[in-house]
Amino acid sequence: MRRLTSVSLLGILLTLILSSCDGFSPESKKATHLQRGQTYFEKQQYREALLEFQNVAQLDPKDADSHYRLALTYLKLGGAMNLQGAFAEFSRTVALDKMNRDAHLKLGELFLLGNEPAKAREQADMVLVSAPNNAEGLILKGRGLINEKQYAEGIVEFRKAIEADPKNMPTYIELARAHVFVKDATSAEAALKQALMIDPRSAEILLALGDFHVTTGKPDQAESMYKHALEIDPDNEGTYLRLASFYQRYGKWAEVEAVLQKSAALKPQDEKRHIHLGDLFTGFGQRDKALASYQRATGVNPGSIIARDKLISSYLDSGKVDEAEARTMAILKMNAKDVSGRFFDARLRLVKGKVDEAISLLQGVVKDEPQLAVAHHFLGVAFMQKGQTVQARGAFTEAVKFNPNMSESHTALAETYLAEGSTDLAIEQAQAAIQLNPRNVQAAIISGDAYLRKGDLIKSKQVFEAVAQALPEEAIGLHRLGLVAHAEKNDAKALAYFEEALTRKPMAIEPLTQIAMIKIAQGKGNDARERVHKQITASPNDPKLYTLLGQLWMKGEDPGQAETAFKKALELDDSLLSAYMNLGLVYHIAGKTDQAAKKFEAVLAKDPKVLRAHMMLGIIHDGLKEHEQAQAHYEAILKLDSRFAPAANNLAWILVEHGGNLDVALSHAQMAREQQPNDSYIADTLGWVYYKKNAYLLATSLLKEAVGKLPHEPDIHFHYGMTQHKNGDQAGAKKSLQTALELSQSFSGSEEARKMLAGL
Repeated sequence: MRRLTSVSLLGILLTLILSSCDGFSPESKKATHLQRGQTYFEKQQYREALLEFQNVAQLDPKDADSHYRLALTYLKLGGAMNLQGAFAEFSRTVALDKMNRDAHLKLGELFLLGNEPAKAREQADMVLVSAPNNAEGLILKGRGLINEKQYAEGIVEFRKAIEADPKNMPTYIELARAHVFVKDATSAEAALKQALMIDPRSAEILLALGDFHVTTGKPDQAESMYKHALEIDPDNEGTYLRLASFYQRYGKWAEVEAVLQKSAALKPQDEKRHIHLGDLFTGFGQRDKALASYQRATGVNPGSIIARDKLISSYLDSGKVDEAEARTMAILKMNAKDVSGRFFDARLRLVKGKVDEAISLLQGVVKDEPQLAVAHHFLGVAFMQKGQTVQARGAFTEAVKFNPNMSESHTALAETYLAEGSTDLAIEQAQAAIQLNPRNVQAAIISGDAYLRKGDLIKSKQVFEAVAQALPEEAIGLHRLGLVAHAEKNDAKALAYFEEALTRKPMAIEPLTQIAMIKIAQGKGNDARERVHKQITASPNDPKLYTLLGQLWMKGEDPGQAETAFKKALELDDSLLSAYMNLGLVYHIAGKTDQAAKKFEAVLAKDPKVLRAHMMLGIIHDGLKEHEQAQAHYEAILKLDSRFAPAANNLAWILVEHGGNLDVALSHAQMAREQQPNDSYIADTLGWVYYKKNAYLLATSLLKEAVGKLPHEPDIHFHYGMTQHKNGDQAGAKKSLQTALELSQSFSGSEEARKMLAGL
């Protein structure tokens, strides 16, 4: 056998290497990546296509075609970030290849999306220079002019486009829309009818005519056009949605459901149709039907992220936490940074009461996806659960900014405005919510409450009459109508509404409470208690009724009867916190502080977040001079709600009177003043803190205010006198200190007041 020499072996290796160089050349690599990218693109595997086209552009940055393909792929992927990618790649394309008309046109479309019509027209002009009759270029230029409100010039460009391509149906729609802008309905209709003469079976034009008839107040003709379009193109999902939207506009909910059911039945393997049906049922509040629709959607397309996310949301809305958690953990197991997974994890934590953890997660989500409206919405929900209405309002505002069509966010924003007393803003947001979802009863109630609060009783009554009609089995509309009648000082009518509300819902405590309060105000305490007794006879096991009865006995100054009623309420439901609170108050008023403390401690044992229980225990310990225990309860309150003014005021007082940190005391007192600027006791506390910090001028104005409003409080006269002394007003100081001692010989600063008077 012949042996190869080292020289011949080297020659063979060199030959092999040289012969294989062509296979690894940049041009060969580029062709391979380009072919793969195009194959992925045609198979709609756009993320894979994107990587391949990026490889081509990296190998040859000046290849205009690769940048163009990249831009098209970004468009297919969609979303704000990908649109930015498309914009950048189209810009590179036209810089490298000024003759790529499609790139110019698509770049112009993106300029229009970004509200830069002048730049859009520049791209159109670049196309029209080489192709003056290019219909798409003329349309783009016309749209740019219309966006700049140059309507006459825009109409001219659309007419040129029609001359260039009479069969291009979208041009007629653009022309009709331009005529609508200048309030020329006749010309708008003529443009659409002209298109229909050219193509009588154009579903696109029929839908546009339907929309036109809606805007001109001809619903029958609109419905006819939509149905005709559906006959021509029965498979088109968009046509079903347009007809459903039309029925929704006029409140024909049965027809809406029928259209979407027909669409889903026609193409049961199209998950989007099941999703639309699920969204409808969600809007109806029919959670079981919504859940079933989303389950069908994920069943026909397990890879649909939209269907998956809708299903998890539906599980959470339906209280099926375990199912939602299982699917959420599956997402996070695949990718711990997945935005949807983190969002649903936050919602799960909200359900479990882990509000701070939920807020932290949601803040991370909106940082990564600042335009994710639903994440802003639930961040607002979390802040509301913590009582932080200002932060909640900010989050809901962001939600409606990024998705103006979220009825629930408008509703939540309306609720925060109402809580802050901004009735006009509450009405504005509630009306926006109702316009998006006419079945949004919560938004209607908020608007009615806002009208009632601002004294517009006519509009409030109209809203609540509509609510009562929409919910004939519920008490809420009648209850609110009773509140309106009471505001009108028509107690007979108010009582009638409240009684009717109780016939619809005998377990409703609110109307019964109103009946009792009216009778108390009329001096008919016995009648009020008798009415509650009557309801107890009908519902003997309702603990809320005994709680109400106990409160009425407290107003009647019969603590013994009140104690019996509250004990009965707790016998029926030992978790009823309001009964514990009221029983504690009975003992406190009767001087039975040990028993009172035990009741409030029992409340906290069941729920350590009850602010009133902490507050009452703080007051009790304060009265017993157990200042450390009182301080602990006030601090616990402020951990739960950092803006709770009564606790902040009392904590500041303990710190300033018992050797605490004066800067911390000042911070608490200032916050309390911000929250309740008209509270004279808070003015006294803040003034006394300023005194202790030697800020006597600041102290004087606050203490003068407090003395003027609380002239019978010796402590406040003492504080004011001490401050007057420091400011050099000896006569004023003497008078104030003497007044303090005349009111009481044993108030907390009495000894110091006597010493000061002796010196004066």
